[in-house]
Amino acid sequence: MAEGVLPFVRGLDLTKNDFKKLDFPKRVADMPNLRWLKLNQTGLEALPDELSHLMKLEHLSLKANSLASIHGDLSTLSHLRVINARQNQLKNSGIPGDIFGLDDLLTIDFSHNQLKEVPPELENAKSLIVLSLSHNKISTLSNQLFINLTDLIYLDLGNNLIESIPPQLRRLVDLQTLILNNNPLLHAQLRQLPSLTSCTLFT
Repeated sequence: MAEGVLPFVRGLDLTKNDFKKLDFPKRVADMPNLRWLKLNQTGLEALPDELSHLMKLEHLSLKANSLASIHGDLSTLSHLRVINARQNQLKNSGIPGDIFGLDDLLTIDFSHNQLKEVPPELENAKSLIVLSLSHNKISTLSNQLFINLTDLIYLDLGNNLIESIPPQLRRLVDLQTLILNNNPLLHAQLRQLPSLTSCTLFT
């Protein structure tokens, strides 16, 4: 790609490039107007430093890598709307709490990882409308979690170790899809969810 074109690039898909064997392309840092970036199935074990230059990035997809941590400069990307890091090796210690303070953040997918609890700072993601934490090892949900996430329309907590759902769930008046299948639920208060159109408790 000609160097003069780089500032005008809006989207970049590097899926299935093997960055275990190849160096991450430095020229990505020369794409300051990049809006979306796909780094799926690339063997990444850490976030590339070049991400810190992508100040207009809105959509970041990191699916199916070997990431145990996404610590880095994500919280400086003030326009970030979507973070998809499903199918990695993320543990709670590998998730920086400050990313949940991003004002424009709408979608988080941390499914198919190794989380043992919901990141406590997640309650700060007040603009969130889609949250997927399925296929982890989460056993409890804090009462505080649903107090601020009142804009959620899609919530997937399936395939975890959750035994109970806090009554604060009823605050999610815009919630349309709720997935709780394959949890050892003892009781769940699912009344007073006026917008709910799909609810999966069992498979």
